[in-house]
Amino acid sequence: MRVPPSIVLAPDTPAYPAVLRALATPERAPPTLYLRGALPTLPGVAVVGRRAACAEARAFTRALVRDLVSAGFAIWSGGAFGIDAAAHEAALEASGRTVVVTGAGLDCPYPLEHVPLFDRVLASGGALLSRLPDPSPPRPQHFLARNHVLAALTLATVVVEAGLKSGARSAAAAARKLGRPLGVVPHPPWSEAGAGCAEELAMGARAVTCAADVLGAVGHGPSPRRKRTETESRLPARDLPLPFEGTFGPLEKAVLGVLGDTPMHLDVICDTIRAPLPAVAGALLTLTLQAVVVEGPAGSYRRGKR
Repeated sequence: MRVPPSIVLAPDTPAYPAVLRALATPERAPPTLYLRGALPTLPGVAVVGRRAACAEARAFTRALVRDLVSAGFAIWSGGAFGIDAAAHEAALEASGRTVVVTGAGLDCPYPLEHVPLFDRVLASGGALLSRLPDPSPPRPQHFLARNHVLAALTLATVVVEAGLKSGARSAAAAARKLGRPLGVVPHPPWSEAGAGCAEELAMGARAVTCAADVLGAVGHGPSPRRKRTETESRLPARDLPLPFEGTFGPLEKAVLGVLGDTPMHLDVICDTIRAPLPAVAGALLTLTLQAVVVEGPAGSYRRGKR
């Protein structure tokens, strides 16, 4: 079946995003946009990051996006591998709206492997958006221009994982230039994958460890905390399910299973669950970012207080 051409959103048409028209200058005219699907009426948050994202960063992205969708936000990203795909998929799984802003024409989906994902975005009531006419192939400079639109059409941008030269940092730069809230997930100082995040934080970005940090940045109150059920109120604290436990992978759950109120050294955790130190360190980072594990002195960890 032939796919119909995109809807052309020219700057002088009523459906054109007013925020882009308002950002026009004598030197820079607002770009013509090409749309398939429907742009959400909900406020949007851009969630971006590196293509070769680690499993922990993808898991954090999914948890963050699910909470943002629950708080009433649409999720925007670039449709790429890694963090972008995790953001779109989590939004779909949470029955939320998501928008793919691509760096190619909409007749040239990129990456091709994500065509099924893009179809799901449209089927769920989301949208595909581009600055380029439908037949335009992907080019490096197109993705930089794409990131400006992505930052301009959302209330805030969140960078989950980015190396020093990650393309996600161009989205961060656009948000900073536009004066939009920029949130960045902190990474360990020895993490090359997160070195770009460290630089963004040093330049003034807000640290994001949960959805409440994003909500606060855009002027919304934090999400309400989950209440204990009647059954949970009779359980000891160690046996209660954690608020984000369903989003953790097997390694994070294994780490949680050996931690209690008494601090345990990283080496002991590795020996107990028989897992390599880098993997356990990554799992502990995910758990500490969600505040379910607390880091103590000299490389020790314990469960967080409820």
